[in-house]
Amino acid sequence: MGVGVNAVDGRPCQLTVCRGCCCGTRKKVPGVDHKAQLARLSAIDDHSGRTVPVRTSKCLGICFESNVVVVQPSQEGRAAGGRPVWLGRVTEDKLVEAIDDWIFEGGPGLAPLPAVLADHITSKDAKKPKKRKKPKHSKSAKKERRKEREKAERKAAGKAAKQAGEAGPGPKADRKAEKDKLGKKDKKRKKDKAKGKTEKAASGKGKKGKKGKKKSGKK
Repeated sequence: MGVGVNAVDGRPCQLTVCRGCCCGTRKKVPGVDHKAQLARLSAIDDHSGRTVPVRTSKCLGICFESNVVVVQPSQEGRAAGGRPVWLGRVTEDKLVEAIDDWIFEGGPGLAPLPAVLADHITSKDAKKPKKRKKPKHSKSAKKERRKEREKAERKAAGKAAKQAGEAGPGPKADRKAEKDKLGKKDKKRKKDKAKGKTEKAASGKGKKGKKGKKKSGKK
């Protein structure tokens, strides 16, 4: 059986789209219509009019690059040296359009990668970027900063004390002076009271002795 000139042999490009714990979720990638994106990717046709098969994966292992899309080369593209291309952070419509255009032109092995996708190339072995550590400061630098801080604190304390002295004694000093004054008055009052009791007791003893003498004289 002959093959027509418009017939197409071989397998077309294929897409693997991550849709699992992170990719395709609003929690991980907010502000993106993930269902609409998947529908748009599923509607891609190649230059021969073949619909590109789309397979969804629960997890492709590089969640920090969500959303992840893998473009598999067609049979013809693989024969020409094309290999699967991993794309990360596919979260904009322009990136989906670029994937569509690339596959229409032939995809991996047959057409150059669109410039807009160049910064989104990743791999299954990609490592999560490490957080930048804060630079470690030397002990001498820390000691110097501590000295400067203590010097500034002493200067501020001296300035505050000087201002307080110019303003005169504050409310706390006034309360203390008043308390001392009341204490002195109370002490004097107690002393006078004790003195009065002593004098009264002495006077009572004198009267009693005088009365006793009178009685003895009568006898």
